[in-house]
Amino acid sequence: MKRYLLFIILLVNLSFIFLSCQKKKEEKIMGSWQYVYLTDVNNTIQNWTFIEHNKFIKTIKTDTLISDTADWKLTVEALSATTLKITGVNEWTDGTYEVLTLNKKYLIIQRIMLSSGSSDGAFNRMEFVKSN
Repeated sequence: MKRYLLFIILLVNLSFIFLSCQKKKEEKIMGSWQYVYLTDVNNTIQNWTFIEHNKFIKTIKTDTLISDTADWKLTVEALSATTLKITGVNEWTDGTYEVLTLNKKYLIIQRIMLSSGSSDGAFNRMEFVKSN
């Protein structure tokens, strides 16, 4: 009986730790991230901003300003990769991304699935630096 009670207490503690990890990752991703271009693209600046209520704003500034809004969802599962799902921007951005790096300075994601659910042709690696 004591072992059973100890197992229950351990299981409850692990679930609280898991939930706090998801909350911490959601807090880290909030804010604006500037896309890092591999080559100079005519002074183009692209920002992804993650805001409350799982809203997402993508802005691209060149001579003009293009802005799109969409939804995002961060999924943290035990023993598997953290994923970021973007929906509602366009076919080149929407999809499920594996979060490779997420800390105070850098966000590196890699698309693993298109919004249609297909993984064929889904590869898209993006690197960002925190801009605020």
